[in-house]
Formats: sequence, C-alpha cells, structure tokens
Amino acid sequence: MSWYEVHVKTSVNAIDAITNVLYSYDATGVMINNPNDVDFTNQEEGKWDYYDPQNLKLDFEGALLTGYFENCDIDVLVNDIKESIDALTAFDIDLGLNEVDYKEIFASDWENEWKKYFKPFRLGNHIVVKPSWETFDVKSDDLVIEIDPGNAFGSGTHETTSMCIEMIEKYMKATDTVVDVGCGSGILAIAAGKLGSKHIIAVDIDENAVKTATDNVALNGLSEVTDVRHGDLISVIPEKADLVVANIIADIIVKLSDDIDMILKPDATFISSGLILDKVDWVVSELIKRNFIILEVIKKGEWAVVVSKKAIS
Repeated sequence: MSWYEVHVKTSVNAIDAITNVLYSYDATGVMINNPNDVDFTNQEEGKWDYYDPQNLKLDFEGALLTGYFENCDIDVLVNDIKESIDALTAFDIDLGLNEVDYKEIFASDWENEWKKYFKPFRLGNHIVVKPSWETFDVKSDDLVIEIDPGNAFGSGTHETTSMCIEMIEKYMKATDTVVDVGCGSGILAIAAGKLGSKHIIAVDIDENAVKTATDNVALNGLSEVTDVRHGDLISVIPEKADLVVANIIADIIVKLSDDIDMILKPDATFISSGLILDKVDWVVSELIKRNFIILEVIKKGEWAVVVSKKAIS
C-alpha cells in the first residue's frame, strides 16, 4: 500500500478552503500547522498541553497543510489539487506562497504523525477534546469528546470549531433539537450531545465525512440521540430545530440562509462560522436582509462566528 503526504504552503485565510479541496480529492486526513493560531500564541498556563511548539515552527509566513492519500497516481493528483487551489482566487482568497509538493510515507509514519500533534485540550467551560489513545485527568464537571484525528474532518483545534462549541455551550438548552450542517468529523454534534441535547441531526454532503461522524458519534456513546445523514445542506432535514450550527464558509452560509428558516422553530438560534474577517460584514448584512436579528459576532484570530435569530413577524 502506497501512502503520500501532500504539502500545501498557503496563507492563514486559505486554511478552510484548501482543507475542503484536499478532502474533495479523498484525503484520509488533513493536518494544519498554523504557528499564529491565537489559541496557541495566547494560551493560558495549564489550558493547553497537547502540542510541542517545535513542531509548529515554519520557515515562511502562513500555514502548512498536509493531506494524506493512499493508492493514487500521485503526480496526477498533485496537479489536480494545484489547479483546484489556484481556482480559489476567483473567491478573492489570498493563497500566500501557494506551493504544493508531496512525499511518500509508510503507514506506521502516518499513525505516529497524528499522535505527535494531537493531545488533549479544553474548549469552552467544560469540553475536553482528546484522542482515543491519550489519558487525561478529568475533573468532575468535564465533558470529554473522543476524536480519532486519523479519521477526522475537524478535530476542534481550529478557531471556527472552538468558537462554535463555545456558542453551543452558551445558547443550547438540554431540551433543544440541534442540527449540525456540514458536520465533518461530527465534533459539533458530539459537543451538543455531551452538553445534554437529546435529539441531534448531523448532515454532510461528503460520504466519507458521514462515516467518520457516525464512527465518532458511536465512540462517544451518542448514537441513540444523534442521526447522521448524507445530503446537501438541509435537503434531508424535514424536522424543525431549536439550534442550527453551520461551520462552513461565508458563501455557503449566505446560500444556506435563503432556506434555513424551513428548519428553524420560532425563536431558534442560528450559529454560523467558517467566516474570515473580510467576509463578516457581508454575511451579517445578508442575514439582516433575510430578516435575521444578529445576537452577537465573536472574533478570534482571523475568524468569526455570527449568532442570529429569525425575526418573528
């Protein structure tokens, strides 16, 4: 079996978009090395213990993304990935160095690479995210999410994910029906379940993400309260939700807002993220045009989350 690492040197603003590109070519995982991540640079003593700073140093300004692939024509794959990344300039995304290369690796290296970068860490007031092989000194009020980063489409380390979890913790009630649109690894759905929701629907258009989310939901003992579905945005959700969270990208958030009221109960909360700072004002204005009331906008690093409700007419 042949395994390959595809490395992309890019800008911080392009992280989410290029991660999506890598997964669209069936990456089995994506590792993000961003030395300027605000959660690392502004860490509180004792809060973070899951990385070695030496592993995050880069010789250029920006971020390094590593996608993992198996049994492929690597030269063709890299060329296709580069073309797809170049096409992102149509969305005014700064690609930074925009250099793509690769190297062949062995399966044992793949496993050890994930373990080197991923250790337990905290999000919000009570959430602890940990890989399954790690031990952690759990406090009485800790809620532990286990994620296998070897299979994950989002492990919680990115600002957008951490902000979403913080907003779920702030706005969700235990009686709420929660919908996670573009669920990826399922981490936001799992967070909702750990915080007490008894009815969660997680949706992703990517079949691999659906499998990953289903596995992670089961790993966390939430299969009975979580329904993971394959589909495009809200097309497979006939139910009404008390809280909808979507950690995608700005353009898709705006597209989603055209129809999101179809699945919102009166006074439901809509948490949207995956928003680079340059797009926040536009997203807010588009939500207001669609009769949403903005509750708050939270910013962390180069990213933001917008919390809103549909105005009751």
